[in-house]
Amino acid sequence: MPLTLSEALTFTLAWEGGFTNHPKDPGGPTNKGITQATYNRYLRRNDRNIQSVRNITDKEVYEIYEKDYWDTVRAKFLKAPLALVLFDTCVNLGPGGCIRRLQSALNVPITGSWTQAISDKIHKADAGEIALKICQMRIAKRHERVKEDKSQSVFLKGWLNRDRALIKEVKEMIGANIMELDDEEDEIIPEFNFEDLKILSIDDVD
Repeated sequence: MPLTLSEALTFTLAWEGGFTNHPKDPGGPTNKGITQATYNRYLRRNDRNIQSVRNITDKEVYEIYEKDYWDTVRAKFLKAPLALVLFDTCVNLGPGGCIRRLQSALNVPITGSWTQAISDKIHKADAGEIALKICQMRIAKRHERVKEDKSQSVFLKGWLNRDRALIKEVKEMIGANIMELDDEEDEIIPEFNFEDLKILSIDDVD
């Protein structure tokens, strides 16, 4: 059964929370996962005056997530586990970073934008398997990010908790065995070639 945007938002907004402006977050002022820069683009394309993202309405949040994220990854045409993972990854790492990881999981040329090669393979692939591969790429990205910039370690626990929760959701959807990791020290960090990680991260919105 397909996933709806409202259902996907239940997961994503639980992790994005309300207004934040953490000094170590390069995204700057953010509310419900929408950065000020993203909100500015939305306001401009609707011929409206720029205002603080603090004032964003639930209707605007939904419209932004639908047009800029949900539709970008064709989520409404996908099976639920993959739709959720692509949407949440699109929100968390940006459309380009999400699509690069999808292309890597599908073993098609990596461009950072939706291609015919994706369309040709995505509906034939195992949605659960591809979704879990992308989750593992996310975890690898978190650890690599902290290696490159120690100041980002303040976000690591939250990032990994989100990734674990997403894996749990996917496994519940596909009926797989769920093995909870209560201690991040017990977690096996996925191994990816450093250059591959750099290629996948080119378009990331951190």
